[in-house]
Amino acid sequence: MNLNTIVNKSNTHDSHLLDAAGITLEEGDTSRKSLLFNLQSSLDPERLLKIFFRHLNRLLPCQGLRYRNLAEEIELHQGEEGMHRADYTLTLGEESLGEVRFSRRKPFSRSELRQMEVLLASLVLPMRNAIHYRTALEAASIDPLTGLQNRRSLVDNLAREMSRARRESQPLAMMVIDIDSFKRINDEISHLAGDQVLTQVAGLLVKAVRRSDMVFRFAGDEFVLLLPNMNMEGTRILSSRIRKLLGKTYCTYGDHHISVSLSIGSAILEEHMDADAFFEAADLDMLCEKAEKHGRS
Repeated sequence: MNLNTIVNKSNTHDSHLLDAAGITLEEGDTSRKSLLFNLQSSLDPERLLKIFFRHLNRLLPCQGLRYRNLAEEIELHQGEEGMHRADYTLTLGEESLGEVRFSRRKPFSRSELRQMEVLLASLVLPMRNAIHYRTALEAASIDPLTGLQNRRSLVDNLAREMSRARRESQPLAMMVIDIDSFKRINDEISHLAGDQVLTQVAGLLVKAVRRSDMVFRFAGDEFVLLLPNMNMEGTRILSSRIRKLLGKTYCTYGDHHISVSLSIGSAILEEHMDADAFFEAADLDMLCEKAEKHGRS
């Protein structure tokens, strides 16, 4: 591995390309071995950066550390940014792993930069593993057809949002939404037509909700909305907004013009409810609306 300087025009900002494949353990010491050992303890990028920053400051003063990976939408900080900075772009073979910025009040000497580079090479592989693990977890929580979070993700988020709502004494609403006569679309037109309807409804729901709300594909043609700090009046307003957007949405598949309607049920978290009871309340409200449409009571 070669360390190639890209920009080195001032005492306040050095930029480097670090390919970790070329810095070997022999260039380090027992301190780097200790760092390598500690970095094996986590697959969380933020935790890794904390370990690295703490270890770095045992060897040389560094006021701030920033890690940024735009492709993975990760930006992490430790400490506070100083005037003098040294930036590194991390790569491992053909893989880009983001950028690291060291900063402090006074310039870094060449020997300090070299020491940081040797230590930084220890971070690259653990950070790559953490990013890959994070990507795998996210993929496991995403419905591949609609791009929405899936049932597994709902379970995790629901527990967290229920705890937060009770801790902060804020309302929490849930909506369960079902596409009416969806089986008929699959049977009479095609499953590809059904997939197109699911995708369009998913996009409509994302457009209708607030930034803080969460939209999940629960199963089949059923969606769940988790709505922090929303009361029952808020759910009625949101239901109306969804139906208005649906009225402006035209679902077509080949020569088929597909009429789509939704049954929507809502519930507000109550003190006695656990997660199952909360979901069942919203699901029952949805089923009651669906029954009314078919003339059953």
